[in-house]
Amino acid sequence: MKKILFILLSVLITLPVLAQKLSKEEKAALAKAQYDAAVEAINNKDWAIVPTSYIDSDGVDQALTDNSIFVSYEKTNMFMQGRVVCDNNYTNIAEVTEYTPNFDKKGNLKLRIVVMGRMIKGTYSISMRNNGNIADVIFTPQSGTTRKFQGPVVSSKAANYNKRSNPM
Repeated sequence: MKKILFILLSVLITLPVLAQKLSKEEKAALAKAQYDAAVEAINNKDWAIVPTSYIDSDGVDQALTDNSIFVSYEKTNMFMQGRVVCDNNYTNIAEVTEYTPNFDKKGNLKLRIVVMGRMIKGTYSISMRNNGNIADVIFTPQSGTTRKFQGPVVSSKAANYNKRSNPM
């Protein structure tokens, strides 16, 4: 009787854990769906990145949870807000003078964006592997400090960011 109770108890404990784990195929399908949605948003020029981490001045990877720091492309203009992503504390609006997405043989994305605005001029280099929607971004301003950060690429409508009014 004790053995049966022990076996029943161990099955009940491990069952929720097994149910929560996704199989490799399910994980791969989810990653592919996220990547496809990110590529579609990039092709439609309607996307946003809210960084989840950045490299500080000492070269240390720092976690980030502030949704008022973001980069977004909304049809005709790019918006950047926060020192982590654009080397100033303004809400910047910029014209995109170059927008070049390239895909390698494996399907990985490299996107180069040159922006010019009143308070910002520089180049964004975005790299994204074909197994998810996490992008590595390097912002190289015309003058100032290069910024590196990472975050998911999602549709600007699906992104949760806090844009201040009156962009410059």
